[in-house]
Parts: sequence; structure tokens; C-alpha cells
Amino acid sequence: MLDLGDLPWAGVPCWTGRAERWAYFTVPVAYAARYDTHVRPAMPGNPVSLKALVRVAAARARYADHATGRGSRPTNERLAADTGLSVRTVQRANTALRLLGVATEVLRGRQRTRTERMASWRVGDRGRGWASVWALHDHPFIHHFIHKLSALSPHPEGSPVRDKSSGREVVTTRVRRRGGAGHRGAPRRCGLDNGGVALARGWRADPHSPPWAQRYTVSAWARVLASPAQHGWVARDVNQLIRDWIGVGHWLPDAPHKPIGLLYAILAWHGADHLEDRPAAADMAREAAELAGHRTHLTAQRTDRDDAARPPNSCAPSSPITTNKPAPPTTSPPKHPTPASCPGGGSKGSSTAAPKPWPAGETSTRHGAGRPATGPSTGN
Repeated sequence: MLDLGDLPWAGVPCWTGRAERWAYFTVPVAYAARYDTHVRPAMPGNPVSLKALVRVAAARARYADHATGRGSRPTNERLAADTGLSVRTVQRANTALRLLGVATEVLRGRQRTRTERMASWRVGDRGRGWASVWALHDHPFIHHFIHKLSALSPHPEGSPVRDKSSGREVVTTRVRRRGGAGHRGAPRRCGLDNGGVALARGWRADPHSPPWAQRYTVSAWARVLASPAQHGWVARDVNQLIRDWIGVGHWLPDAPHKPIGLLYAILAWHGADHLEDRPAAADMAREAAELAGHRTHLTAQRTDRDDAARPPNSCAPSSPITTNKPAPPTTSPPKHPTPASCPGGGSKGSSTAAPKPWPAGETSTRHGAGRPATGPSTGN
């Protein structure tokens, strides 16, 4: 065991009673007088109940000096095994005892040096560290308050909390409440609203939500956000309402004592009759209009680009269109060349009339076109 000497204990008070009085009387009185003012602000997200605190205090007091309350040095694992609580709960209880002013950590636990470890091994101690050393004592203000109450108390023992009932009084209840299903006093809770659950889940997952939104579950927040969810609220509306609350001059702590009560107050400030007026509706509508205009502008730009890339239209096609269908037979007579293009063909005045076709076997002469030949030409 590590010897501290007398110097570390200088200025540290002792307890006035014994372990039982300190654990079951001094600690509960200090908890009732100083927990809300000295412990809760310092441990906003790590509360500890009076029942757990008394169990840890009683277990720690068993390892302290019987006369002074000093030298209590069990490990957190040992206290957790003695009390049946978790190691984390024991750590919170130790911090609460220190903040209440009824215990002092004289030496904080640390790892042993090489020299200390070799010396421990020689005596059969295989430990690698030293546990914290605590002194259990009374708080000066609490000690004065307890003695003042003891002087005013009419009880012979002078205790302000002990109260023995008289044996003449009947403490057994004669009329018992009917038990069983359907006759219990506690009413059944109604089911959660699906819209409130969806809104609470989205609000807790929103990166713009305050950090204290993670302190409660979705079910707890769903009861608060059920009414806003019925009016179409989204996570952005809740965050905008909180910003509006801060913008009008209200103070919002970083770690509120009761976040659910704070959100109830903010919703009451907005008004239960004005829930249809969503705080972020105007901003969301403006952003939607800007997005629609931007999309229309992009569509117009794409259309202009496509029109500019398309070749200009021409009257005649660049290449003939071929089909597999055969050409229909023509019944009109074939066209003949105009008289101007035919050698020896007719007069100039007959250019407006279509020339008649020449039958087979007919030849044209120089002086008489269209005359049938009487026979083969002789040479005369």
C-alpha cells in the first residue's frame, strides 16, 4: 500500500460520526441541499440518483478509517462489484460526492513506476497502478445546518429525519383498491403519432439541429412534435423556429436543463393556433421558385444549342430517295424534242403544239415531214 504521510491530509477535515451516519445521513442531506446548485450544472448529461449515490457512499465508507474517514482507496471495479452498479455509475457517484463537498480525492489514481512495480512484486502484489485515495468528511455548511436542526428538533435523539410511528396508530389500509387488468390506477398511454415519429426522427438526424436534440429518443420527441407534424412541419421548420426564438432576444443555453420543456415553451411562444404558419415555408417556396427558374433557363439554353447545331433546310433533297417499289407504268406518250432541237423538224410557228410521234418505218424528208415512204430509196 502506498504510504502518503501526513502532508497530503493537511487541511482536509474528518467526519464527525461514523461510516453509517456519514453514508445514510450526511450524504442525503448534502444531496438535498446542494445537488441542484453544485452538481447538476457541472454534470448536465450525467445525472446520478440519490439511491445510487448512497449505495456507493456506503461501500466506500467501509474501506475508510473508522475514526477519521481517511484512507478510502478501493478501485472503481471493486465498488461496482460491491454495489451491483456499473463502473460508469460509480465514477459519476464519485464526482457527485466531490462536488457535494463531503469527500476529497487526496491522491488521484495513476500507474505505478518501474521501481514501485518491482517493490510490489517482491511482496506478491502484481498490480500495475494505484487506486485513488479519498477522505470522507462533512461539509462545514452542512455540518452547521445539521447541528442547527438538531438543536431545534424536539426528538430525544436530535435527528431531523428520523421519525418513529406510534404503536397505537393503525397503518394498515383497510379499503384496498381493486386490482387486475382494467382496475389499475395508472392510465394507459396512447400510441405515438406516426407523423410525430417521422418528424422527430428527421429532426434528430438533421445536421443543423442543436446538439441537445440527441439527449432524448425519437419516442420522447414524438409526443412534443405530434401537433406540428399534423400541419406539415419538417425538420427545417423546427430549426427555423428555434432560430426565430433566439432572434427576438430569448436566451438559449448550450445544454438546457430540460430540452423537452424548452421546446414546449418555444412552440407555445409560436402559438398553438398558428401551427399552420410554418416558419420555413417562405424560404422553401422561394428556393423552389429559384430552382424551377434555373431549370427553365437550362432547358432554353439546351434548345438553342440544338437549333444552332442542326443544318439549314433545303428545297431539293441532296440525294434521291430510293424505294423498293417498282415505278408505275406511264400511259402518256413519250416526250419528243422540241422543234428547235430536232434537225429539219417543222416550222417555227408550230413550237407551241406538241409534235405527233412518228410511226415505225417512216422517215423524215427534207421537204415533207410525216409522209410515209413508198419503198426503199433507189438512188435516183
